[in-house]
Amino acid sequence: MSGEQRETLRETFERFWAEIRGAQLYAGQPRSTQSSAGVNLAQEALRLATASGDEELLLDAWRMLAYSLSADERWLDAIPYYEKAISGYESRGEHAFAARKLRIGFVSALMLAGRYEDALKAAAIAEHWLKASGDNEGYARLCTNLANLHQRLDQYQASCDYYAKALQVFESAGDQRSAALIYQNLGYPLGRLDRFEEADAMYVRAEQLASELGMQELGVQSSYNRAYLFFLRGRYSEALQSFARVRAHFRDSGSLMHFGLCDLDEAEIYLQLNITSDASTLAQSASRQFKQIGMVYEEAKALAFHGVALMQMSRLAEALETFRASQQAFESEGNRYWVAVLDLYRADVYLQLQRYWEAHSLAAQARQRFEALAIPSRRMLSLVILGRISLSLNDIAAAQKNTEEIAAITEQEGIPLLRFPYFVLCGQIAERKQDWARAEESFRLAAEDLETHQSRLQHDDLKVTFLRGRNQVYESLVRLGLENSREPVETAYSWCERAKSRGLVELLSHHLPSVQLRGEQSLLRRVHRLREELNLQYVRSRPETGAVLSSPEFDAVVLKEQELARTLREVAADDPEYVSLQQVSPLKLEQVQEFISPETTLIEYFITQDEVIAFVVTRNDAKVFRHLAPPSRIRGLQERLSFQLEKFFLGPEYVKAHSDRILEGTKHHLSTLYAALIEPLAAELRTPQLTIVPHGMLHFLPFHAFFDGEQYLIDHFGIAYAPSASVLRYCAENQDVDGASPLIVGVADELAPMVDEEVRMLSTLFPGGRTISGADATRAAFSDAARTASFIHIATHANFRQDNPMFSSFKLADGYVTALDLFSMSCRTNMVALSGCQSGLAEVSGSDDLLGLVRGFLYAGARSLLLSLWSVNDESTALLMGEFYKAWQGGENKAKALQTAIRNVRRTHPHPFHWAPFILVGKV
Repeated sequence: MSGEQRETLRETFERFWAEIRGAQLYAGQPRSTQSSAGVNLAQEALRLATASGDEELLLDAWRMLAYSLSADERWLDAIPYYEKAISGYESRGEHAFAARKLRIGFVSALMLAGRYEDALKAAAIAEHWLKASGDNEGYARLCTNLANLHQRLDQYQASCDYYAKALQVFESAGDQRSAALIYQNLGYPLGRLDRFEEADAMYVRAEQLASELGMQELGVQSSYNRAYLFFLRGRYSEALQSFARVRAHFRDSGSLMHFGLCDLDEAEIYLQLNITSDASTLAQSASRQFKQIGMVYEEAKALAFHGVALMQMSRLAEALETFRASQQAFESEGNRYWVAVLDLYRADVYLQLQRYWEAHSLAAQARQRFEALAIPSRRMLSLVILGRISLSLNDIAAAQKNTEEIAAITEQEGIPLLRFPYFVLCGQIAERKQDWARAEESFRLAAEDLETHQSRLQHDDLKVTFLRGRNQVYESLVRLGLENSREPVETAYSWCERAKSRGLVELLSHHLPSVQLRGEQSLLRRVHRLREELNLQYVRSRPETGAVLSSPEFDAVVLKEQELARTLREVAADDPEYVSLQQVSPLKLEQVQEFISPETTLIEYFITQDEVIAFVVTRNDAKVFRHLAPPSRIRGLQERLSFQLEKFFLGPEYVKAHSDRILEGTKHHLSTLYAALIEPLAAELRTPQLTIVPHGMLHFLPFHAFFDGEQYLIDHFGIAYAPSASVLRYCAENQDVDGASPLIVGVADELAPMVDEEVRMLSTLFPGGRTISGADATRAAFSDAARTASFIHIATHANFRQDNPMFSSFKLADGYVTALDLFSMSCRTNMVALSGCQSGLAEVSGSDDLLGLVRGFLYAGARSLLLSLWSVNDESTALLMGEFYKAWQGGENKAKALQTAIRNVRRTHPHPFHWAPFILVGKV
């Protein structure tokens, strides 16, 4: 090759480098079009260098490829080029050049590929040559990569120290680009050290500098890191919103690592929120991304999350296969903690499949692994699984021995371990031995631990193994209270209300920053700060992080929990309802009787594994009725009733041809439900008004349409519903809203085509009201208009979420309003009517799906709600709404007005499908 040709090639290489550096690429950044273009240029450089046979150009091409591949999330591909280039330059005696231009990046590539020991060795060599040559800037860059490495090793203070060394050099030199990179990276270890505000400030500075310097990818990555900080702080709603924003960018830019990380983080949040279907989808997506780029640890973790979701959805065979694949990957990584955890998960799956010997083998193996790892809390959970297996085999002595070993661990370690599953097991053993006093004490301790440490339990290995027993604890306490207490009705009723209160607290536990603040702001800020600090401690205390809490650290957590409890007691003086969303605060029976009007009888249901119980409460009396029906029978009746109602969606011709048979079948099921759930207590129903508090799947039943053979229940009583007695009290204590006008909201779509006609009818009926509809019915317009109204009528489509009621929503012109949104709104009104909304009676569920929107509106200030249990008929709905509003505006209370409207609609539409979908919830 001639000198002229070589000079031309050198100019070409310089142009390639100028383009690559002009794109401001850096190792570890999200993949982008610029990074992919850089790889293409480097590959062309390698082709040219290889063809030329020039050793120096070949070394430069290898260096260019190593740099570009690292910036394109292809670290495994980059490593061989780093090794060849380093070897080449050092063989020529250019150690300082190799340290500055290659070894610094080599450390980053090794780290991102999970080769931490190799990265540390490479860093030690680079540090030697950089210091020997007096290269302060190069050493600062090495410190940045060492800080990243220590961060990956969960050594957060060391990470901060290395970042500080690098930042001092870059700020002194005026190197804003390098400083911006450090600000972005420094936020994470600061957050893990509880220095939230400093961490957030670092991300903000990084975003600002990135914008000024045109470093788009750095700005997006800082936004991602802020989202993760929200996650660590327990601010899940903000985290989900932020992840959703940055994911689209990572998808478009082709950043497999960051796209996968968004999926992985969201999957973990959704598992915490019990949104298992979405968690499964995201975890699968994450595992695919990580597999493609060779991030084995992250791929294995994504597979574990997918297995957890499958397990929670009772897809046990698939869960087993997924757990096996995850465990094999963790074994290849040498991650002994996750290997042991997956033994535990698999043991629990085999236990559910009643394959007891396989379950026992895996649980015993997990116990040995956790003992070797010195993780007593997980050893304890292994013993609980072993105890449950022994109970399943009716070996009570072996189960008792397991509990004794757990107690010994607690005493030996000197720290109060997470004891909910231990207390549950003790209670189950005591029940088998018919030691009722010990059983009651154990289940009571389990309930108290659950209520006190709900957040800690949710972080405990993603709730996969033991929180399924949380409802069983309350069911056992209700049953034991009825059978063994001196005051059976009062005791059992208290546990019934506590169970419902705990359910609401659990639903909201990760969304409290979204709840509107009403009381003393300084106290509320303290509550939020303590919750964020505790959330991070709970995350950190998971053994996966490598930072199992010692006794002094655990004592600090307990002190924070006690401070939070004291602060909440202070807040309760001004805003008891706000506190009720954060901790279990049920009513006692006598408190319920104090606010019930003399004209009302309250019927509160509770479901255990083998029976439906009803408490009948009046101002002066309270009785309990047991063994009304097995829950399985009620579920079957609910399914058959749903089948009859769904026939109305087969078309008007079918309904007309079979109307008599459909009505006869529907009445039969409603009559059977009446006989099971109302007839045994009918003699106690002597007031004109009933308030029904359902439980679980009973929320989907139209009690007011139950048929006694001659008349429907609504013919005898005005009927309202409530999520719980505690919620009913808040509704009753709110005074009616006077002097406000109605608000009518309508958004038509293919699922709600008659909305415009309904809005016109109501606008005519209430000419003094305010109407927002169509494109004008935006979220902002609704939030502003709904602050105060005599009543609010919303005609639109709704989506009820069975997986997490807090994400139930109704549609407006520019998006959906979720139940969670309502907790941050003001909505002072006498009633909210949701005429186009339905939960879908066909969806049989054991959860309180209606709780989301109902509780959100009631907390926002609505005194009551009118909503439907199934998809409604447009014509009969418009008629019923018109009749209801006429009766209510004529002076009848809401329950009586609904009763009147139903009677009038029944004259022309006799089938319950038309007149029975709507229920009144809250104040009458």
